[in-house]
Amino acid sequence: MRNTFIKELEKQAETNEDIVVLVGDLGFSVFDNFRKKFPDRFFNMGIAEQNMMSVAAGLALNGKKVFVYSIIPFVTARCIEQIKNDICYPNLNVVIVGVGSGVSYGSAGFSHHAIEDIALMKSLSNMTVLTPSDPYEVRKLVSECCKYVTPTYLRLGKNNETTFNDENQEIIIGKSHYIKEGKDIAIIINGNIIEEAMIARKLLESEQINPAIISVPTLKPLDKLFFNDIFKKYKFIFIIEEHNKTGGLGDSLFALNKENKYENSIEHIAINDSFIKTVGDNKYIRKSLGLDANSIFNKIKKKFEEHDEN
Repeated sequence: MRNTFIKELEKQAETNEDIVVLVGDLGFSVFDNFRKKFPDRFFNMGIAEQNMMSVAAGLALNGKKVFVYSIIPFVTARCIEQIKNDICYPNLNVVIVGVGSGVSYGSAGFSHHAIEDIALMKSLSNMTVLTPSDPYEVRKLVSECCKYVTPTYLRLGKNNETTFNDENQEIIIGKSHYIKEGKDIAIIINGNIIEEAMIARKLLESEQINPAIISVPTLKPLDKLFFNDIFKKYKFIFIIEEHNKTGGLGDSLFALNKENKYENSIEHIAINDSFIKTVGDNKYIRKSLGLDANSIFNKIKKKFEEHDEN
């Protein structure tokens, strides 16, 4: 996702001279080519993310399309006041790009875990929240962001993620879509946890359970019309996200379901409301949290069978 982001941003910067990039003392190898091609539009702001947000606001007020890039906790939680006051309140043209969604930086410890960021950013007025599931969605959303003129949060994994979308899939800010059609249950995901969901899907198919996989590249604003149709179509719905159960995709969908009084069986597979003290790569931590493919498969199979028996 990270490399896809910068490649598409370079492409957009070739025709849009207003694009500028601010980084918080990291990502130099990723941005080397951008910095060489556009030396006057790349700024290393140092380990001073709060100041970086205020600088981004100033550049936006002067007509620039600003992309601010850092590891998620440092570009969200560390500077939430500046994002709120300097960017969201005046509704400025700034894209905050956070890398390392969920436990992507698992080996760096809990300070680098990004499991509360959606809750933080979703709660800010005027903020659009983008949570692409694969590199294809990243590429399309970067292009969309360049046409968008309000505060935006773009949540990325790290790198080497698999592409699951068809190359003809239309990706538009504010819309969700099927990755795979299915008739028995709906599995709704955002972010690179799709890797585990797609493996779980194959395991479920071996048990004659046919799941749909649905991606939510835009979490705010939520595609309410699309999900109203999903709630009408599927009795069994499973929401999977690599985020705290509080404040993420699940909360948004539960609220919509309750608002319309649908009678679905909805299960939320996410991170319980506690700090993660396990250290290891993201695969290892996912397994410890019950977010690996086998755990997802077993949870869905059990719930599906329990409802089927009743």
